[in-house]
Amino acid sequence: IVPRSSVPEGTDVLPTVWAMRRKRRIVSRDIYKWKATLNVHGGKQTKGVNYWETYAAALRWSSIRFFLIQSIINGWYTRQVDFVLAYPQADVECDMYVEIPKGFEFKGSRKTHCLKLLRNIYGQKQAGRVWQQHLFEGLREMGFEQSKTDECVFYKGQTAFMVYTDDGIFCGPDKDEIDAIIKEMGKRFNITDEGTIDEYLGVKVTHLP
Repeated sequence: IVPRSSVPEGTDVLPTVWAMRRKRRIVSRDIYKWKATLNVHGGKQTKGVNYWETYAAALRWSSIRFFLIQSIINGWYTRQVDFVLAYPQADVECDMYVEIPKGFEFKGSRKTHCLKLLRNIYGQKQAGRVWQQHLFEGLREMGFEQSKTDECVFYKGQTAFMVYTDDGIFCGPDKDEIDAIIKEMGKRFNITDEGTIDEYLGVKVTHLP
């Protein structure tokens, strides 16, 4: 919490809003996760002041199909991981100031005080890019090599890793290697191991004999 008087001249104090949603299973429609996030009102940002670039690469469906088909043909193992609250795992790109959200108790007034962000949070125009740069840098430090044809595909040893924002898939012939990579990744990022791929990006994946 900082006084509004400390905010540099010409820098916006951005509005905040709570966003709530639920995730459902594709076939059964059962709710398996409730999510609530604090979002910045990115529409109030000013280019050149609190954001510059916004591009973030997207995983190609052709890559997903290719590796899943390879897994079927060759009997490879697949594992799915989820990066928990992905965006706040990265630091902010520049100084960002936001209004104190409703429900947050503190001594003072919202008219005289605001929040200075330390972490990248949802709603910012550059949030996806900042998270992706943080993730890609971490993967390279872990020894992954980035594909030259799809920015969201990485290789390490015999294992391929694909990621779409905060959802990742491992494919490869060596189960122990995949286990070791996930264990190492868990030390660097906050992730959950969701086991063999079951649903990915709105598509149901069924394993048949």
